[in-house]
Amino acid sequence: MLLYLNEHSFSDERLAEQVTQARQDRLPIVMAHENDPDLGGCLFSKFFETTPQELIAGGLYKDLARSCFAGRHREVSLALLAKSLGATSVKSSADLRSSISESVSVPQRAASSRIGVRRTSKTLASTSGRSSAAAEHV
Repeated sequence: MLLYLNEHSFSDERLAEQVTQARQDRLPIVMAHENDPDLGGCLFSKFFETTPQELIAGGLYKDLARSCFAGRHREVSLALLAKSLGATSVKSSADLRSSISESVSVPQRAASSRIGVRRTSKTLASTSGRSSAAAEHV
């Protein structure tokens, strides 16, 4: 479960009920602490005022929340959050293009090498006086 924490978290009891159920079901809970004021970011201490005491006492905040920073740190913050949720690294777009190019060019290289064999066979046949068909079977 992803628990997104900002100034509006736990403003109604539905979130507390969902978190309580997730904890009873032993679901992993990854917390994202919003720090961008434009997105409702606030100090983490606010959550100790707004979170139901049963959840705090039950250890909800025992694990660290992942900080979601604003500005130039946003992309890295979200990448770390995604990793906490199980995301894995992907190849860069250049690596991806290269691997696609390699997978496409393998059949093309094989085809061109067969063409090269035929041309070589014809050249050998013409220089040795044999037919190209006979040279291909040599």
